[in-house]
Amino acid sequence: MKKIIFSLALAMFTGSVMAQTPEEKAAAKAAKAALKEATKKANDALSDGMACNTQVMTLFQAIQMEKQKGDKSNDKLIVENEAQIQTLSIQGMASLNEALATEYIKDNKKFDAYKALDNMATQVLNKELVSASKKQSYNREALTAAIFSIPEACHGQLTYGKPDDQIQGAVLKEVNAKFPKTHAYFAYLCQFCIEAKDLAGAEKALDAYVNFTTKYPEMANNEIVNNPEYPAAQFAFNIFYTAFNEKNADLMNKYYDLALQFDNKDSHNFVLRAKPQMLKDQGKTEEWIVAIKEMIALSPNSEVGEIGMQQLMSHFNSVNKEAVDAYTKELVEKYPDNKMANYCRGFAYYANEDFENAIVYFQKSIDIDPEFADGVYNCAYCYYQIALTKARAISGKKMKSQAEINKATDEVKSFFSKAAPYFEKYREMETEDASKWASPLKVIYNNIGKKEAAAEMDAYITK
Repeated sequence: MKKIIFSLALAMFTGSVMAQTPEEKAAAKAAKAALKEATKKANDALSDGMACNTQVMTLFQAIQMEKQKGDKSNDKLIVENEAQIQTLSIQGMASLNEALATEYIKDNKKFDAYKALDNMATQVLNKELVSASKKQSYNREALTAAIFSIPEACHGQLTYGKPDDQIQGAVLKEVNAKFPKTHAYFAYLCQFCIEAKDLAGAEKALDAYVNFTTKYPEMANNEIVNNPEYPAAQFAFNIFYTAFNEKNADLMNKYYDLALQFDNKDSHNFVLRAKPQMLKDQGKTEEWIVAIKEMIALSPNSEVGEIGMQQLMSHFNSVNKEAVDAYTKELVEKYPDNKMANYCRGFAYYANEDFENAIVYFQKSIDIDPEFADGVYNCAYCYYQIALTKARAISGKKMKSQAEINKATDEVKSFFSKAAPYFEKYREMETEDASKWASPLKVIYNNIGKKEAAAEMDAYITK
């Protein structure tokens, strides 16, 4: 009975194997061949990279020996060998990065591979970084590869190295000291790319700089990395500024928030204004309005915030008076103690020739900032317009008695008198802008009986 059961099981097993279709067999064979080829390719790349590193080390040691001799006749040979080191290092870096990016390199080979990668990437970095810093010709592609390779090499050595091994342990101590310093390399690279207007390279470098501890969590608590010498916000601003000039809206949007954190007033204001400007240039009016409102909300009491309020007021004024009224009402509700919000609300009433209500808001803008020249002038002008309106009404209305005429005349003089000190204050603030205050003051002083003061204005009117 047992033999029968065993025979049945064997038959079932054999049957499942034999059930493979020709297509399935071909696919399995192809997959096996592909795996073999990929493994061979990865290990060939590893061998090539390691061979390059051996040559680099040999040349480097030879150069050091020649330099110790102090024989100037060998300087040309040294230069040639240094160039060869650079060529071999670039080739070796590419090969090792290709190999280590696969899953086909055995773990017991990885420490030496990462150590070799570190060595060659450092050779490239030292040469290209010096040239780039001196504004000399340099290979930015090679520098980029080196800067991205070194921290990866450090991480790999720490991952696969054996601290208890005498040789590897000594190397790992050096790597631990070196690793956090590689963070700053991305900042250098970012700036070099910005200077070359290579925004894609700058973006890649800054992202690596910002996300360094995410990629290498072993560096998360490192003091050097957590207290970087270079603020990421400064580089974000530099990219943002270049992106604005290059009309790259996507990159501006990406770094907008980080660029705003750059602790520089002029830069901060530029970022706030640049995004809406880009949208306006693109004809995206609705998005522009949203961006301006965001700009105002971020800094309502700053010069930029005030400019934004005025820009929107001007825009809505070009649409219709109802739009201005709704917008300025929203402004004073959100920012009741903001001088420009009150000024804009006053303008909405002024545009409808409701001068008395306009004065309320213009006056509040002055109460908030007594040196606000536009608020002072508009208060003066509103009182002046009320006086003129009432004066015209007297001439067009039949008065029943002299007492009624005197009362109306006194009311006109009262509004002229209220306008006078505002115009005089504006005159003090804007002495050169006589076109705005000389003629109104002449009319005012003539109407309130100050003939000498009125005559004085003639000298400014004739200029």
